[in-house]
Amino acid sequence: DDYVVASFQYAVRLMELPQGLFGISLATYLLPALSSLATEKKFPEFRAELGKGVNYLVLVNLLASVLLIVLAEPIMRLLFERGKFNATSTQQATLALQCLAPGLVLFSLINVLARAFYALGDTRTPMKISVFCLALNLGLAAVLVWRYKQGGLGLANTASAAVNFSLLTFALKKKLKQLEWSTLRRAIGPLFLATALAAGMAWWGWRSWEGALGHGNLALKIGAVFVPATAAAILYWLVTLALKVPAAKEMLAFVQRKSAVK
Repeated sequence: DDYVVASFQYAVRLMELPQGLFGISLATYLLPALSSLATEKKFPEFRAELGKGVNYLVLVNLLASVLLIVLAEPIMRLLFERGKFNATSTQQATLALQCLAPGLVLFSLINVLARAFYALGDTRTPMKISVFCLALNLGLAAVLVWRYKQGGLGLANTASAAVNFSLLTFALKKKLKQLEWSTLRRAIGPLFLATALAAGMAWWGWRSWEGALGHGNLALKIGAVFVPATAAAILYWLVTLALKVPAAKEMLAFVQRKSAVK
């Protein structure tokens, strides 16, 4: 049905912002540094630089992902609900986004890992994996769309991204002998706790706003998105800093250095 494809396309458009802002930008930034280290055969430094980039990406995109999931409905309403895009359209696009957004971290990591292969002079491995996962995506979509409609398309993309990431990680570890992801593994628990608390804050903030004020005009629609999102983001960063997540501490130090220079 046309509405299935249209709803999914709206979700994809929303995903492009955080993915481009954080995932693709970081991958583009890392490529010259990784290429230089690979050329000089400084593989310990190569692994360390890649690991640092992965840590930053997971930290930022976990927050973006959970906000897109929890606040999918008010976001869709704010951006698209006008004209022929009515309340029913909002609900349909919300489902697509909520099924697609869990893959945001994976989509971004795939970009970074692919750049790592390019830096090592290997373009064939990520291409082969990409082709396989594209076929997998199409197969899953054909199965899931009949039952879950636009949600099925989102689930198919998320599932194929998980396979893509797993295969790239396996192949890269085989090529580099090991990956410097120990810092990320230690941070997973604190990150998931911070993400869960941020999700709860975003949901509570949105429902409280809707219950008290509704979304009858543009200002209220903006508030329904940005007030709970801001509260959730602040809580997320406070928790990650309190739990001493290395990437959060490093990003804070970077911001403080930039502020001091100004």
